[in-house]
Amino acid sequence: MNQILGIAAAFVCLPFLTRIKKLGFGGALMITGLLMSLFAGIDLVTVKNAFLGVFTSTSLQNSMLAVIMIGMLGTILKHYGILEKIVRNLEVIIRNPKIILMILPAVLGMLPVPGGAMLSAPFVKDIGDTLHLPANRRTVINLSFRHVAAMFLVPFSSSMLLIDSILPEIGIYHLILLNIPLAILYVIAAYQLFLRSVAYEPTVQQGSAVEAVKNLVINFFPIYSIVLINIIFSCPMWVSVLVSVILTIFLCEEKSTYLQTAWKGVNFNTLYMLIGVYFVQNLIKSQDGVMKMCADLFLASSGFGVLLVIMLIAVVLGLATGLNLVSMGILLPLIQMLPISVNEKLIYVFFVCVWAFIGYYYSPLHLCQILSNSYMGCSTGEATKENIKLMPVLAVASFALFYFYRLILL
Repeated sequence: MNQILGIAAAFVCLPFLTRIKKLGFGGALMITGLLMSLFAGIDLVTVKNAFLGVFTSTSLQNSMLAVIMIGMLGTILKHYGILEKIVRNLEVIIRNPKIILMILPAVLGMLPVPGGAMLSAPFVKDIGDTLHLPANRRTVINLSFRHVAAMFLVPFSSSMLLIDSILPEIGIYHLILLNIPLAILYVIAAYQLFLRSVAYEPTVQQGSAVEAVKNLVINFFPIYSIVLINIIFSCPMWVSVLVSVILTIFLCEEKSTYLQTAWKGVNFNTLYMLIGVYFVQNLIKSQDGVMKMCADLFLASSGFGVLLVIMLIAVVLGLATGLNLVSMGILLPLIQMLPISVNEKLIYVFFVCVWAFIGYYYSPLHLCQILSNSYMGCSTGEATKENIKLMPVLAVASFALFYFYRLILL
């Protein structure tokens, strides 16, 4: 019980630590881990092993290397105008500006760079102005469609890399298959809520649609090649991304600054944050009493009771930190320790993903929301008032799909 109280006390401090800008999320998480060891009476040897384990675990090494490579790729694609080319060719093929508003944030959101909502915000604002959309509606469109692929469908996102490092046995592509129905419901609901009633005039087609498709295939290659390489050769995700980074040089007109640009894409803040997440995760996993108590709670509770516990932890930590990795880093090790089948773990991971996303998505500390609100000229309250309409759909879908998957997979 002392361990549980100590861990809880440490996490109470986390929201306050995240407000210290000089610390960053990584520093806040590291201090939370140290406070946890102090409050829960964890010995120094265990703390040292938990920290060193971040760098000695092969799965964690792979995840951190992948994050580094993805940051490089995102910077290269932006710097050399490849993202701009993707956007312009999409506009040639699709004449409905409402569809463009859905696709652009989703496509640009496939590159999980911190604050990446700013990549799509200028396009959403311009098209939104043409359609006479209010600022809060433009913000919500940018946020909602940006996150659907990035959070649920992209195998090289930070969330998927974290899941693969903790529960490699479930297979992230299996999880993505479970996420597809949720993503479809999400997109339909977002369209019905934010775009369906918007009047529009079809845009004038400029250029050849055939040529635009050809250009899309070429310029989108760095993104879809990652998945192809990973599936065909079964190599670690960071190797797939590295190969894509190397191949992307052939799409760049100016190659002399390529290495310098790639280095600028190394995001140490994100890397530091992951180290903090893994450190806290290792500390919790080292506490046998905590893991046994949680496992007993999961097994003793009804299925619905367990889901409520997951919801509470995911939403509280997500709202408090503006990160989905924190709640996932706490909940996934608990699921990994459960004496249940791989398929049942897969279903629980699906549920964790949904609620970790909900907590993060609606957090006032969510960086994409802060940046998007600022760019669109919208307050957090105005955006939330519009955006909260999507939450009941996600909540109901998470339970409905959870029990449906149990029915067909167990």
